[in-house]
Amino acid sequence: MYTSKIEDILFHMDDAGIAHVTLNREPFSNAFTWDMMREITAIMEYCAQAEEVRTVVLSGAGSHFCAGGDIKRFKSLIDAGTGLPEEGIVLTGKMAQSVRLCDKPVIAKVNGFAVGAGSALALACDFRVMSASSKLVGAFVKMGFSGDTCGWYYMSRLIGMAKTNEFYMLGVPMTGEDAFALGIANRYTKDNELDSVAMELAAALANSATTAIAYQKKMMNLIAYPDLSVLMELERNYMPTCSLTDDHKEAVHAFLEKRPPKFTGK
Repeated sequence: MYTSKIEDILFHMDDAGIAHVTLNREPFSNAFTWDMMREITAIMEYCAQAEEVRTVVLSGAGSHFCAGGDIKRFKSLIDAGTGLPEEGIVLTGKMAQSVRLCDKPVIAKVNGFAVGAGSALALACDFRVMSASSKLVGAFVKMGFSGDTCGWYYMSRLIGMAKTNEFYMLGVPMTGEDAFALGIANRYTKDNELDSVAMELAAALANSATTAIAYQKKMMNLIAYPDLSVLMELERNYMPTCSLTDDHKEAVHAFLEKRPPKFTGK
């Protein structure tokens, strides 16, 4: 049985063969650390091979799924005069890719906000369950970033480029209701029913022909996501460059000072 190596990611199996993976950095709305990304990747690789795992449910502790990147960490990098490390961008891409490559069906139970890399992680999953208070937020452009975790790639496979452009270039939050109407969310329910609806879907998948699903995912990945490694390489180059711009510095300062940013395109 797998044991998580860090407290910020919880892992446990239930008797139905459902693996529960919980982002557990609640005081920071489950914003990612590099170690969290490494651990999620390791867990997905384990789940892909473990016979006892029949489906996976991803969720966030507390009120929100995941706040994405840690803004205070961005500020520390700015103060140090350094940009985002390429290694970190690679980790985000590999984390989401591990969900796609997992042979088992993966459900994102999106409680509250899923922002930036958090929204991209949810988009990489096979299913998304959302409620009235759920929101997906691209957020990257609001931080002066081009984006990572291959989020726009995953979203565009679900709904096409028109709405994907709107989501990422404008950075406007998408409600659970809108996500369901667009076909991004597979289930939409009341807040107090989010857990039960997610578990009902997980149980149905756990009781299905999981070997057949594994082959379905292999075919889908080959046909629908053939250029994933190319995009991951582009993100590795573009995100560190964006992190050194004046726009990114202004975005971080504006966020921490609770004011609108004034972008200059520099």
